[in-house]
Amino acid sequence: MDSDAEVVPTPATGQEWAYRLRDDSTSQRVKILSIDRQTRKFRVEIRHLDGDLAGKEENVPRSRLKVPWNEVGQYDASMDNWKLLRSESVDENESSAMWTALELLIPSAVAELFLTPVDDALVIHDLSALESLTNHPLDALPTNHSWITYNGKPCLSPLASLTIAEWACHQNPTPVLERILAEEAEAREKSKRGGTSEDWETREPTETSPKYEYERYLRWTKPIHELLRQWCGYRSVTAHERLLAAEAEVNRLDVLLAWSLDYIRRSNESIAATIESEHETDRITPYNIRPVPQRPLEPHEIPVIEVPSRRRWPR
Repeated sequence: MDSDAEVVPTPATGQEWAYRLRDDSTSQRVKILSIDRQTRKFRVEIRHLDGDLAGKEENVPRSRLKVPWNEVGQYDASMDNWKLLRSESVDENESSAMWTALELLIPSAVAELFLTPVDDALVIHDLSALESLTNHPLDALPTNHSWITYNGKPCLSPLASLTIAEWACHQNPTPVLERILAEEAEAREKSKRGGTSEDWETREPTETSPKYEYERYLRWTKPIHELLRQWCGYRSVTAHERLLAAEAEVNRLDVLLAWSLDYIRRSNESIAATIESEHETDRITPYNIRPVPQRPLEPHEIPVIEVPSRRRWPR
């Protein structure tokens, strides 16, 4: 399916154009009788030429005139394609999760989401880069997920875009999981102490109660987080949480050891220094936990170790 976007010419008196009462209505052939173009509005006097409305004259907004009538076939095909993409919509939580994931993982130079004419439709600028970031070719999309060509670029339906977001999360889960933990930490603080919200009438910040913030988290934030975690995969979520727990525990033990050494140093400086030196020298870090194969030593490189032994006297 192909859809090409072109610059629509300005209508002129006497021309025949395609008129649509709504964007999803059927195109109707009309003739332009006169044009009323003012600073803030552009209206056109038209006469219907076909169907039950033939001969009827109306004054309509310029936006209802789509293309010259000789281009209506291509325009209708394009609108049918957009209608197909629009039929594969996603719910509000899926949309929010998708925007979060793609914002974190897919640069706008590679692909970006539309707001119009189809909400949550993903247009791909660099297909090879997107396939590298998701580790999936575009042909791997399910057969019931549609896409069209828009300005020579693939444009995916919201449902297909959701699949791309899921692939990206599974391929690179760490930024997504870090964002989730940061937002959950913020939500936890607001659930304890309350927060602020913008008044929709005055646009001024107003204080909110902890109960309001917790209910807001349950209704809006938590479903999105759970969906993102699902896309990242159980193994990635578990590994990330275990890593954070291990880092936090190491930090806790470092603080406890520092306090213990300060206490020991008051009575025995040498023992405290020994313990502290051994703690720093034998510290396990990402640089020494990895087993690195090393070159075997040549015979002349092996140090000579002299081992004293008791001399045996002849009998």
